[in-house]
Amino acid sequence: MPETVNIGNVPVGDGQPTVFVAEIGSFFKKDLDLAMDFLKRTVEAGAPVFKTEILHDPNVVLADSGLLCNFNHAGGKRSQDYRELIEERVFPLKNYEKLFAACKKFGVPAIASVFDFKGVDFLKEVGGAAVKLSRNYINHHVLMRYAAESGLPVILDIGEAYFSETMAAVELVRAIGAPLILNHHPGPNPSPAAVHNLRILDTYKRDMDTPVGLSCHYRGDLMLYAATAAGANLLEKGVVDDPDAAEADIVSAARFSELKTILKNVRACWEALGDGRDHTPEDRDLSTRAGLVADRDLKEGSALALKDVRFAWPPLGIPPDRWASVEGAKLATPVKAGEPITWQHLGFSEDGPQ
Repeated sequence: MPETVNIGNVPVGDGQPTVFVAEIGSFFKKDLDLAMDFLKRTVEAGAPVFKTEILHDPNVVLADSGLLCNFNHAGGKRSQDYRELIEERVFPLKNYEKLFAACKKFGVPAIASVFDFKGVDFLKEVGGAAVKLSRNYINHHVLMRYAAESGLPVILDIGEAYFSETMAAVELVRAIGAPLILNHHPGPNPSPAAVHNLRILDTYKRDMDTPVGLSCHYRGDLMLYAATAAGANLLEKGVVDDPDAAEADIVSAARFSELKTILKNVRACWEALGDGRDHTPEDRDLSTRAGLVADRDLKEGSALALKDVRFAWPPLGIPPDRWASVEGAKLATPVKAGEPITWQHLGFSEDGPQ
């Protein structure tokens, strides 16, 4: 069994409740008040972990490269210059510091995606509970090593990556000794159900020996419950007010108004899994099991045969699982039609032959 990873005071691993991470990314753009409001409502809904991203420097994307961010939204598709999109969302570290201070005040562990060394350093300084690298950084071994050396747990998004790339990343983090969680990212946003391949969670858990999660980009909440049933230890999903807005990244986000219900449903799915052991109580209600009954009047000395009997509950007669031992046995006393046939009718004590 993979070792449990602690995100702050929240354990992530087999045998622990599935952990929901409420992701606000940079959906608040440059609005600190909105980010604080998102945090407050995350806590009020009961989400155990809060997530943002440390996007403080637009130079993580080259200027004037011509690279477009092509994204889906509820009404169709849009393209936007990638650098322009990032510049719209760059948030000063002093404001992130206020956001993380509020997380401490609320007592909720906060994690964040990082894009550079400064982001890792900042996250450690402000008491971040884990550092996340998005799927496009799966081969960024330089930043990955730096994050692993920070002493924080590392969460790696795994999406559109070859198994060899995933294994190389896992081995790098493991060699440093950092706690590790792998987050399965199905690919597109939104991701249809057919591309989720949730059985790969078992593959990662078995072959990488690490807790696993789902970076949920399904439009709706259904995959959260399917992933919980498939053994996901962690669920990460965006949360906004209006996922139908024509903005990047939010088309698969949940609504804040639905968050409390989602958390309740995730918990119920996890509880339904149980531990795989048999917990049948000794004090069981067996009143609707069947017992042997005479189907017609039977005389003393009659040999028991299926044509002469039936089974009915409550089980006042000999139980059906003992039929093989009584078929053909001769009655010691007569039995009337509709009367339960007991061991005493065959000349035994109440408990039958020992």
